[in-house]
Amino acid sequence: MKTGLVVGIDAGGTKTRAFAVDRAGEVVGRGAGGGANLLSSSDPQGSIGAALKEALGGRSAEAVVLSAAGGDRKADRERGRELLARVAPAGARLLVTHDAIAALYAGNPAGCGVVLIAGTGSIAYGRNEEGDEDRAGGWGHLIGDEGSAVWCGLEALRAIAHAVDGRGAPTMLTELLFQELSVGEFADVLQHLYGRPHPAPAITAATRALSVAAAQGDAAANNILQRGATALARAANVVALTLGLPGGPVYLAGGAFESLPLLQKLVRLELLGVLPQASVEPVREEPAMGAARMAMELAWSTR
Repeated sequence: MKTGLVVGIDAGGTKTRAFAVDRAGEVVGRGAGGGANLLSSSDPQGSIGAALKEALGGRSAEAVVLSAAGGDRKADRERGRELLARVAPAGARLLVTHDAIAALYAGNPAGCGVVLIAGTGSIAYGRNEEGDEDRAGGWGHLIGDEGSAVWCGLEALRAIAHAVDGRGAPTMLTELLFQELSVGEFADVLQHLYGRPHPAPAITAATRALSVAAAQGDAAANNILQRGATALARAANVVALTLGLPGGPVYLAGGAFESLPLLQKLVRLELLGVLPQASVEPVREEPAMGAARMAMELAWSTR
């Protein structure tokens, strides 16, 4: 099958994006779907299929690469491949991989360097020119994901709980959260937190409140973002030094850097301290483009 097209799909916790590209690397089709986290989304196959169908617009493809959180674990990778096989064009080469490597390819077409992701979750992943790989973090919101949007939201909720109880200092986060959720007291927040799909509305509302409070100089908000930035930079540092990449480059990716501008500024400062030789820059392409570049290698590379 020679169609001259491949597709890269980025399956996130809240949205799925697909890019169809030709041999020149030009995007010739785009598609979108709902959340497709292989562990927590209600219908990952439906979301992946919808995005893929829209991107192809009735055309076929020589290869399809699906990047998803958990794609580095064998069981999740096999499940992802089963889902992808049900919706992919017949005869297409298929690959399921993790979202961090797709983000790295989005930053660098050669797939080399360190990518630091702070989105719904967080992880540092790197790959050097010899093909060696390493990672730090990415263990999920219950035991890790420091500096991610969910971690920041949960830390904000903890700070508010402490302030309401008198166990912590007052913070403008409290009133901002109440406004976000249209509630009058903290007890009313719990219905927006427990028993809800992840991430719960209270967590995302707290993350938005955190952004506003940090911009206004709230001490509790700034402390949360500083701790998150320190943890993120530490993860990138471990990966960079393990792979012999003290000069990076380090690519920043993920919605938390966009929704929490101070977090990105603090991470840059922390990276300057631990990796003074490294260049730091944002990933300028979407992760789906990184997955598409991997699909191009899968279909057409002569290596």
